[in-house]
Amino acid sequence: MRSEDRLIGLQYLRGIVASIVVLHHLRFPDTQLGPFGVKIFFVISGFVMWYTTSMADLAPIAFWRQRIIRIVPLYWLFLLLLIVAGLACSTCVKTTELTAQNVPLSFLFIPHFHQIQKGLIAPILIPGWSLNYEMFFYFVFGSALFIKSNASRVLAIAVLFWSLVLLGRWLDPSSAILSTYTNPSLLLFLNGLLLAMVYQTYEVDGAGLGVTLASVSILSQTLMVLQGGIESFLGVAAVLIVAGTLALESTLRRAPSNLLLGIGAASYSIYLSHLFFLRVFEICWSRVAQHDGGGIVETASIVLAFVFAIVGGVAVHHLIERPMVRQIRQRWWDESERGNNLSIVCPAGRRRKVV
Repeated sequence: MRSEDRLIGLQYLRGIVASIVVLHHLRFPDTQLGPFGVKIFFVISGFVMWYTTSMADLAPIAFWRQRIIRIVPLYWLFLLLLIVAGLACSTCVKTTELTAQNVPLSFLFIPHFHQIQKGLIAPILIPGWSLNYEMFFYFVFGSALFIKSNASRVLAIAVLFWSLVLLGRWLDPSSAILSTYTNPSLLLFLNGLLLAMVYQTYEVDGAGLGVTLASVSILSQTLMVLQGGIESFLGVAAVLIVAGTLALESTLRRAPSNLLLGIGAASYSIYLSHLFFLRVFEICWSRVAQHDGGGIVETASIVLAFVFAIVGGVAVHHLIERPMVRQIRQRWWDESERGNNLSIVCPAGRRRKVV
């Protein structure tokens, strides 16, 4: 797909966010770096879903089919790979313990507590925790497509999500399912929808505006890390950085980067596969660098592990994800639905794809 057919700013942002998640698990596990990246993914998801449907007459079944084809096969593939690795070499997979409960729950996107990391609501494949939210959002959004009025549709979603979140604040549930489906993270998807409506209606463009919004986002996230507060509830920083990226679209299009576009296109593959590549690198590096070489060796290992995970994810995208999705679409797609394949009409009237 050519760069002129995309909102390249969102593609860049996806790649950057995927890289942030890799860095989180590689070097900064005790920070908010990874969770902040996932928040941005949620806002982007809400934005994309609104553009996908508001500019096309997409039936709920067709929408759900698109999302299943896009999300489920690759996730199931890596989940199955992790299960096989756990059975074949339990010492090679440090955070995996298989039970008769967590295996089917992981495949079915049903929130449950992780067997090893106590208190964490996540499937066997830990990055899949965010997919539990995504799949719930897709179910709600697809159901809302039965409502033909755009205004009524977004209002219904807003009322439902805010009701669930406020109910969660009141009940403070301890179960994994209720904790997930009443979590403030649901509001990030709603914020993405609202941002898409604003972007459709108003001129959101300009380097100065984009840089300002991105800077405020970073500052807001920093204050949240230091002080907590309403930012952690509403996810303002994630919304602002997506808005800032959209405002920079015209500026970024002047000199598109194929590298960033490629990483952005592979962001989902990177997200699901990076823990595998990091673990493989860790095992191999421990055999090569058996003696402590000081800070230089440690820095080299971090850089090489990061590059290995990114390159590995890009390879997975090209060699596995794209061919697999293409084959499934050819077998499980009605010809009348092909024209509605997740494309958007930008404010200028030009049709550009974002996924």
